Amino acid sequence: MYNYLLFIHIISSVTAIAAVIFYPLIMSSARTVGQAKFALALQEKTSILLKLGGTLLLLSGLALGFQETSLFQELWYVASIVIFFVILVIFAGLLPAGIKQQLKLLQQTQGDDLPEAYRLNRRRSAWLEGVANLAVFISILLMVFKP
Repeated sequence: MYNYLLFIHIISSVTAIAAVIFYPLIMSSARTVGQAKFALALQEKTSILLKLGGTLLLLSGLALGFQETSLFQELWYVASIVIFFVILVIFAGLLPAGIKQQLKLLQQTQGDDLPEAYRLNRRRSAWLEGVANLAVFISILLMVFKP
C-alpha cells in the first residue's frame, strides 16, 4: 500500500509542480491585450491541474504520514506541509484575486496596448508566482534530501 501511495504522491507532485512552473511562463509571453486575455484564460484552464495535483499531493502525503507516524516528528515532513499551505494560499487565494483584477482592467481597455495598471498588477502576480516557485524548489529539496 505504501508504494502505491508513494507513486500517487510522486505523480500528483509532478502534475501540481508543472502547473506552478508554467504560470509565470504563460503570463510572461503576453504583449498585447488579446494575448493577455488568452494567457489568463489558459492559466485558468491549467489551474485544474494545480487543484487536482495539489489535492492528491496533500491527501497522499498525509496518508503516507499516517502509515508511518514517525514522519510527523521529522522536520522536513512538517516543513513540507507548511510550505504546501504557503503555496496553497498563493494559488488559491492571492493569485485568483489578482487575475480577476487583471481581467477587469483588460476588459476596460480600448486598443491593444497593455494599460499601466495591468502591468503593475501583473508585477505583483509575478512576484507571488516567484515566491511559489521558490517554495516548490525548497519543498523538492526537502523531499529529496530529507535533512
